[in-house]
Amino acid sequence: MVLDIGTEAVKVLVCRRENSSIVVLGAATQYFEKYGVFDGKEFEIEIVKKAIIEIVKEDWRGLPVLVSLPPDLLRAGVVRQFLSREKPKKKITQKEEELISQQVFKEAKETISQSFAQKCGILPSEIKWVSLKILTTKIDGYLVSRLQGYEGKDLEFKILTTFLPKYYLSIIEGLFKELRLKVSKIVHLAECVSVVFGEEMADAFFLDIGGERTQFFLLREGSLERFKSIKTGGKLFSQDLSETLGIDEESARILKERYSNKLLSPGSRKKIEQIFLPKKTMWYKELKPPFSLISFLFGGGSQLPEIQEVLQEHGIKAEVLYPKDLKSIKDPAKILKSPQYVPSLIISYYAKEVF
Repeated sequence: MVLDIGTEAVKVLVCRRENSSIVVLGAATQYFEKYGVFDGKEFEIEIVKKAIIEIVKEDWRGLPVLVSLPPDLLRAGVVRQFLSREKPKKKITQKEEELISQQVFKEAKETISQSFAQKCGILPSEIKWVSLKILTTKIDGYLVSRLQGYEGKDLEFKILTTFLPKYYLSIIEGLFKELRLKVSKIVHLAECVSVVFGEEMADAFFLDIGGERTQFFLLREGSLERFKSIKTGGKLFSQDLSETLGIDEESARILKERYSNKLLSPGSRKKIEQIFLPKKTMWYKELKPPFSLISFLFGGGSQLPEIQEVLQEHGIKAEVLYPKDLKSIKDPAKILKSPQYVPSLIISYYAKEVF
């Protein structure tokens, strides 16, 4: 089971592996009773707990669970580390490789924790490291799969780290224990994107447009090159509808979804287009993409025409990814139709490495 806890809702995806394919057995979405559940300062656990209770069926509770948390709680960072060997003509042994890995992981954690402390005021001792993974390794400029057996002096590593404050992890672990959920791994989407798309799309730009956040993932040569999360997502457009039309936020979200799915009259669509015009420019300025690679969009806000339009206006070809576009996915009951489930499906691929 994939339990994807976002800033507006919880999504659950139940799958079974069949050889190299993933078969979808069930899926559901439960929106929180109020928005702004995750504000980066307070984790409103009772609201999340209620949403999970309402969405997770009793016969799913015994399944192993992959958990995804909001990007303002579970953070990710890509850093580069460099080392020089004192004896470059000596072949690297297994022991030396292990020592080098330990050193680069230590330095990566120091780099990330110092940056995080400056931005958020959280001390390095208060950070819990969820995963550290070497994405690429180079010796004297040449890409290698591992160090052992090679000679060389200058070593370069690209490392992905995922982490969160220990305080939040304690709360989350307590919640899962109370709900009798067997969490196998907490997973960040940044760990999974290159696993799913790296072989087919060497250079590409992926955007996960959630409720309060947009995450982007830049792949270069099939490897994650850069990750960024901005504090702007689909909720920005819902709030504009709510304020302009004088309706509550849930009604505004539903209206936004009907607009995105082209279910409104031409007159209504024109009115909403005018309301959204300033917000699409604001969203793009926050994103600041420094490249013009083809973009693949997914997440609940990806169907907004304004998102695709503003990217294309700046020379970026944009394409929405739907569940049917992912390879090796079997959905016999046709459960999944919305791109909001694509992040959960991407995480489900990662189960092959966990189980």
